[in-house]
Amino acid sequence: DSLDAYGVLGLDGTNEDWEYEDTRAYRNSPKSASPNTTWTLAEWTVQSTDKNLIDMTPGALEDEFRYDGDWKPRDVYTNSSATDDVYISSTVTLSANLSVTNFEIETNQIATINSGGSLIVSGTSTGNVTYTRNLATTNWYLVSSPVSGQDIDTFVSAEGLASGTNNNNMGLASYDNTSAAWSYHQSDASVSGDFALGSGRSIKLATAGDISFTGTMPVDNVSIEITSNTNGYNLVGNPYPSYIAANTGADSSNNILTVNTSILSEATLWFWNQATNTYDAINQASSSMDISPAQGFFVETEGTNSLSITEAMQSHQSADTFQRLSSERPEISLVLSDGEITRDTDVYYIDGTTTGFDNGYDSTTFGGAANSFSIYTHLVANSNGQDLAIQSLPNSDLDTMIIPVGITAAAGEQISISANAINLPEGVNIYLEDKNDNSFTILDSTSTFTTTPDEDLNGIGRFYIHTTATALSDNQVSLTNVSMYVVDSNLTITGVHTANASVRVYDLVGKEVVNTSFEGTGLNKIELPVLTTGVYVVQLETQTEAVNKKIIIKK
Repeated sequence: DSLDAYGVLGLDGTNEDWEYEDTRAYRNSPKSASPNTTWTLAEWTVQSTDKNLIDMTPGALEDEFRYDGDWKPRDVYTNSSATDDVYISSTVTLSANLSVTNFEIETNQIATINSGGSLIVSGTSTGNVTYTRNLATTNWYLVSSPVSGQDIDTFVSAEGLASGTNNNNMGLASYDNTSAAWSYHQSDASVSGDFALGSGRSIKLATAGDISFTGTMPVDNVSIEITSNTNGYNLVGNPYPSYIAANTGADSSNNILTVNTSILSEATLWFWNQATNTYDAINQASSSMDISPAQGFFVETEGTNSLSITEAMQSHQSADTFQRLSSERPEISLVLSDGEITRDTDVYYIDGTTTGFDNGYDSTTFGGAANSFSIYTHLVANSNGQDLAIQSLPNSDLDTMIIPVGITAAAGEQISISANAINLPEGVNIYLEDKNDNSFTILDSTSTFTTTPDEDLNGIGRFYIHTTATALSDNQVSLTNVSMYVVDSNLTITGVHTANASVRVYDLVGKEVVNTSFEGTGLNKIELPVLTTGVYVVQLETQTEAVNKKIIIKK
């Protein structure tokens, strides 16, 4: 043990520069776990009687805390503030969240943060921190290192990764968006270097338990390079041992989506849900989302950009949000099930949104991996064929908005569709329309839709969601709700079920470039001739209605 002494030991202080009456002194910055042993007046602040000398509790007027086996001068968790400093000379496990200015750990000592805990340092940090993250199952998770300097080979050797059956694959992989595939760590290979801050990984353990990252904690803003390559998806992660705000619900301005909107293809984050084996989309319309330490997630970009994660996004949370979301927003959640697997898609009703694509409020499904069983919606208006995991619609005139529902499922397998509704207007019911037999099924707590398709389902055109207080019994999808868009030189038309329909396409000077008819099947594709880049007008007619819509031809 050591004593931090004021003045010079063994010397009478009479007439010396440390002779004061009715005062107390404490050491100023610069501070250290090993203070200067030479008396230096400038390193001390002397407090006179106007500094509350009545409170003689050790450390009562000081702004530093030390740990050498016990916290001194007082308990750091109940007495410290964000302007204080912490010095650690003995290995310690932090048992509560801490916000401090400077955080110093002596060489060969470690401060451990348990799963769900967090540490925020606004000044400087030296020495090693270990962050422990619990993985409660042997499923795959997305993670990232919340410290700098964790050697990859050391991590692989220590963490009990699962072993694959193909080649020498191990339960640790990075995502390669050039090949749109996972690149697995090999059991017979060595990887030089450390985990980069903000770089995500997929991990699977042989046995459920804890994983740990050890290194220095970042105290600056973090910039992560992201690229488009083949599909634009990049696996990134939280680089701090604290929580970071994902959307405006968590922080009105200092959040990942707001700060990075200009460089993202869409303002969406995708999180792997190990419980359902699918990706959950989070956007500005989602409930408040704080990303926990060591959590990985996907973003999408075009070109080469830098994703910015800043210190201002950091916070402490009272509950661990690793793979957890709050669900307070009024919404409809459509759930698809085959008895074993469930998938869902969300519809929110929000003032100020539109029936078209609202970036930050509408989110596509994750496109970085194939999914043979899924449910999604298409835009109510002006669809370009996006499969939506989240669709936000105006919070008015619900009965006028008919939502196309898409399903991917194999033939011969019974599937069910149900709905969980929160805070819909009183009396409004949810109906699922099936164009195959022109039926309407109410979806509520006691009623679901069940069918066994006789052919593979892959797209929209068969199912629609209606929200209305009126009982439905016949076909009510008008051409207003039909979508037309171009994919691979084909004009795709969804939502037409009449026996006879015709379509004409005109350029902007009025020249007709397409004139054909077809039998509506819910999803029709019309092959287009070679057309120059530009805007065209499509005229769609049935025996009872006609509608014009613009399309864009791109090369």
